[in-house]
Amino acid sequence: MSASSTTGPGPRRLTSRQVSIIQMLTKTGAKPVTINAIAEKLGVSSRTVLREMPAIEAWFEENDFKFVRKPGVGLMIQEEPETIQLLQELLHTEQVKTTYSRKERRRQLLGELLCAKEPIKSYVFLSRFHISEGTLSNDLDALNDWLSDYGIKVIRRPGVGILLEGSESAYRQAIANAAFEFMDEGEILQLLRGQKEEPSPSSSTLLQDRLFSFIDPQIVTFVERVLAESEKQLDIKFTDSGYMALVVHLSLAIRRLQSGETIEMDADELAELAALPEHGAAVQIAEKISAQFKLDIPKEEVGFITMHLSSARIWPQSRKPRSQVQSINTRQVVMSLVDSVEEEIGLPFHTCTRMIEELMSHMDSMISRLSLNLHLDNAQVEDIQQNYPDIYAAVERACGIFKDLLQINDISPSEITFVAMHFVAAAETLRVEQKRVAVAVVCPSGMGASRMLAANLMRSFHNIEIRQIVSAFSLEPNALREAGIDLVISTVPLQLDFPNICVSPIPQAQDMLVITNAVEAINKDRKDNAEAQKALPQRADTVTLADIRSLTRTGEEISQLLDHFTLREVPGLQRAEELLGEAAGLFANTVLERQRIGSDLARREQVKSTYLPHMSIYLLHCRTAAVSHCRFGYLRLDHTILTHSGTVMGAVLLLAPKTDWPEGVEVISRLSMLLVEDERFLQALQAGDQDRGKALAEQALVKYYATELKRIGDGKL
Repeated sequence: MSASSTTGPGPRRLTSRQVSIIQMLTKTGAKPVTINAIAEKLGVSSRTVLREMPAIEAWFEENDFKFVRKPGVGLMIQEEPETIQLLQELLHTEQVKTTYSRKERRRQLLGELLCAKEPIKSYVFLSRFHISEGTLSNDLDALNDWLSDYGIKVIRRPGVGILLEGSESAYRQAIANAAFEFMDEGEILQLLRGQKEEPSPSSSTLLQDRLFSFIDPQIVTFVERVLAESEKQLDIKFTDSGYMALVVHLSLAIRRLQSGETIEMDADELAELAALPEHGAAVQIAEKISAQFKLDIPKEEVGFITMHLSSARIWPQSRKPRSQVQSINTRQVVMSLVDSVEEEIGLPFHTCTRMIEELMSHMDSMISRLSLNLHLDNAQVEDIQQNYPDIYAAVERACGIFKDLLQINDISPSEITFVAMHFVAAAETLRVEQKRVAVAVVCPSGMGASRMLAANLMRSFHNIEIRQIVSAFSLEPNALREAGIDLVISTVPLQLDFPNICVSPIPQAQDMLVITNAVEAINKDRKDNAEAQKALPQRADTVTLADIRSLTRTGEEISQLLDHFTLREVPGLQRAEELLGEAAGLFANTVLERQRIGSDLARREQVKSTYLPHMSIYLLHCRTAAVSHCRFGYLRLDHTILTHSGTVMGAVLLLAPKTDWPEGVEVISRLSMLLVEDERFLQALQAGDQDRGKALAEQALVKYYATELKRIGDGKL
């Protein structure tokens, strides 16, 4: 809802969204924040944020704060920290508007009508929302159009009131889909999580709506538990969207059952549902609901649960429980779809293997959902149609091609948008391939914190190419330029005549903004993407003896590391600093070796602490002459230690030999990356499960060796 100036005297009042935007700006100070970054944080479109800007700018002007809006750069508050503190205090006392936008008003109307047991007088709505009878009539017309898709009618009876008419099944589908239409996925997730995070003003308002009264934290916790058990029973994995829809539908079903409302189904439909593989899991879920909430669950409700389990499932690719014919047909449909869209858009979608696999899984769920006459609304329809009209149109035409093949009468804009979103994501990836920023990631040793940072960057930024991971002591501006590096991202402050920024090994929200701004600035300033590729090192045409020796050293280091993979419990420590001494002795054979490892670890720790608060561990690492091959270990405390930085549960130890060969550092760095990429690895270490930890390490290192072998083969043979 956009703000407008208040009529009459008095200060301007902000909406909750405007307050949230200003609060974000106060946290970044003089550093610009892009519209896109704000939109992503709030879970809204960029256009929505832009609509709020005139009111925000006017508020800043009224309160004598300097607000700067630079096209192509971002938004920022140009004030001293003391002044920004005053601004934050002013926001804290700001009175937020309680007026309703048309969408919010209609949401409230819909909630009241769907939950009402008897007609509601029109004056109730007229007085609550301060609207005219004409406005109420228009709202009810709009709601009637929306509800008609579910077979529900808005009945207006003079002298009696307003009520809805429809089946219980229609009511449930309307309420569930209203949740997805009137809320962003982030808001839904926040409500389902029982407001564990600090709620936004908008989500607090949503919780108070009768429309969402079925979202009870205790019910949601119960539903999530039984769904996790269902995944194991059916040997499946739900998609994120399918899982969220299931939680909503089942939570709603429990609440409606508690209110005495039950589903009706005919015998033929129940028989079809009983034949599905999900029916057994649905029976067990119904039994658990009955026991937990002391409810009688009729067979129609079991059918209802079966229907939604079936529509949300996704089978693991490795198991392939579907018949070969079904699998081939699905793939044929998807590949026909890909070919059709690719021909219109002109992008090589057939190269996007991950998109194709995800689209196959989505198509299975979509076909099942449509065959059961289930409707799933998509709040992104308008955004996709407006921002990607070419892709939406191409997908719409392609979907029309196989409607007959799938025996589906109609495919709604919501379903077309779900499919289009896969192509949009792939298109963005393909289009930014030519706009990637070449990055060198740096930490003091080039092996521990930098590898962890690199893993986080690769996971969070698709427009960044990690071209080098190096030690801070090895940096040389001319060498960086020759390698085509655009930006150095370091875990420690650098005095370097080259574009560079300093962030945490596990970047926080502020770090993400710093990185985003730096990348956007580089893309803006670059005149020609080809210039960044000119200095790329050229590969030889044939495999050389040096390649063979490098692969041999890599294999030897992997073998040595796994042979000496060690987990050790360290009892009785009182201070976290004592971990360094324990680590020094883990792989030392003599007193001299222990002293040397301890000295090398301490020297690295003095540069910057290797404590990782999000993992509650130290990442102790160094190069040292005390070992001739790579070593990996984990020191597990028998109790957590509380420090000024946070709790400490143990320490990972990474040792690389001090040689001129890079293979040792490369091998051992793969395990620091594994800590970020696979949470199971750290869980195994902290649980003291050496066999599990070693198995995961072996899997990652063998994969790395195979990649190196393929890289040399593909590049030189």
